[in-house]
Amino acid sequence: MRHRWEQRPVWEHGSCSHTESLAKQWWRLELPGVYRVSEIHVTNRNEFGEWLNGVEILIGNSLANNGTDNPRCAIINDDPGCLTQTVKCRGMEGRFINFYKSSDEAGFLQLCEVKVYGEPAAPSVSIQEMGRNITLVGTRLCWSDALLYCRDFHWDLLSLRGPEDQEMVDELEARAPFPLTSHLWVGLRRSLLGSSWFWMSGDPMDFSQWDEGSYHSSPCGSVSSVEPSTWRQRSCEEHLNFICFTGQTEGVNKLHFYSSTRENQARCT
Repeated sequence: MRHRWEQRPVWEHGSCSHTESLAKQWWRLELPGVYRVSEIHVTNRNEFGEWLNGVEILIGNSLANNGTDNPRCAIINDDPGCLTQTVKCRGMEGRFINFYKSSDEAGFLQLCEVKVYGEPAAPSVSIQEMGRNITLVGTRLCWSDALLYCRDFHWDLLSLRGPEDQEMVDELEARAPFPLTSHLWVGLRRSLLGSSWFWMSGDPMDFSQWDEGSYHSSPCGSVSSVEPSTWRQRSCEEHLNFICFTGQTEGVNKLHFYSSTRENQARCT
């Protein structure tokens, strides 16, 4: 279910609000919790559009430097004929949304209406060992969406390089504070024109724990949450929990995965 919040700052002239004429202006919206933000609509009634030109939209949970240290979703460009701009943020997570103009020149930052669309952030549980942070995500996605989620917020879908990594997965499953699907997506992928499997992270396939009694024509691989240390093919469209990791293996490059629906530029609406 999609959620929407509307922030209409109260000001004596219409429903607009603006900062004083200062350098490095910022305006912040605090959501009721941590959310995955899908898109933001920003309205500016200044006919020249100058007060929004170059404004960065930042999303995160930090209030350091008034929230201006959070990751960037997009930069709004000058468009004199555009009243409202729409920015796609692809599920960036955070409680604070900052509109920040980093210029050292004094000026105004004016906003007349901000609409934020998204959903509550998924629960998760993490473990850190051997230079890796491994996170089990409580939401359920198809394989490709799980991959893109991990690449947005972590490094990649998990690759298992040996028995030690498999033991960490088993421990992570035991710690999960939420119900798990019977299998969990990891970065296992099979060549569409062959039978060889590989890790999307680029790690070598030097270790495997396949359940030899099962077969599926799908090119996507998972680990079992009911039978520890067992891998199995699953339909790529199946919605499963999944495991991300942060901590790139030195000397490897992750494989490219293309999606035509990805965008992070502001557009006029």
